[in-house]
Amino acid sequence: MQTTTDTLRLLEQLASNAWPAHTTEKLGDWTMRYTFGYTKRANSVHAVGSLPFDLNWLQKVENFYESRNTASCFHISQLSPAQLDETLGSKGYKKSDECFTMMAACEDTLQNVKLDIQYDADYLREATPAWIDEFLTLEGFSKDRFDAYTHIFSSIHASKTFLRLSSNKETVGLGSVVVEQGYGCISNVIVQAKHRRKGIAKELVSALVQCAQRQEADYVYLQVVKENKPAVDLYEKLGFKAVSSHHYRILKK
Repeated sequence: MQTTTDTLRLLEQLASNAWPAHTTEKLGDWTMRYTFGYTKRANSVHAVGSLPFDLNWLQKVENFYESRNTASCFHISQLSPAQLDETLGSKGYKKSDECFTMMAACEDTLQNVKLDIQYDADYLREATPAWIDEFLTLEGFSKDRFDAYTHIFSSIHASKTFLRLSSNKETVGLGSVVVEQGYGCISNVIVQAKHRRKGIAKELVSALVQCAQRQEADYVYLQVVKENKPAVDLYEKLGFKAVSSHHYRILKK
C-alpha cells in the first residue's frame, strides 16, 4: 500500500470530491469552501499547497466567510504549508477535530470478515429524502442540515452508493461509499443507538468495501476523529491503517 506524497495528495483531492461544497473560490493553490455552515469538511479552506502569493490571504479568507455569516475555518494536513498551523494559532484560530485518514486494500479487509450480511440491505444510487432524514435522525442532527446534506450528496459526480441496513423494516444502520480512480471513500457510517454493540458497524463497513470492490476499487479509505477510539479500533481490526492526519483551525471571536 503506497503512502507517498503523491498518494496522499490524491486522497486529499478524492476526499474533497466525495464531499462537494455548495460554493467554492480559489485562493492560489487553496480552495475556500462553503455549504450553509454545516460540516467543517464543506465549510473550510482546503489548504493544500503553498501559501498564496497574495499577502492579504488571511483577510480574504475571513471576508469570504464573514460575508456568509460563518466562522473562518482551515483544513490543515501534512500537505499544508509548514508554518500555517502556528500562524493561525497566533491569530486566534483554535485547533479542532483531529482526524486520521485510514486506508486499506479491499482484498485485505474482506479477508477479515464474513460476507453474510445478517440484515436486509438496500443499495441506493442516490440519497433519497427518506435516507437523508433517517441519517439526520440517527446522528441526532437538526433537520436544519437537510438542505446542506442534500446538496452534498446530490453533487457527488463519481460513482456513489448509499446503504441502508434494516431488520423488520426498521433501519439499524446507514453508510455510503464514493468510488473514484480505484479508491472508495467510506462515509456516514452510523448505527441506531439501541442496536449498537451488535456488530452492525462491522457489517456496514464490510458491505461498503464489497460494494466498492464491485465498482473496481482496489483500496478504500475513510476519515475518523482520533478521539473516537471504538471506531478507530474497529477499522484497525478490519485492516485499515492510518496513512495521514489532519485537523481544523477555526476562528473563535
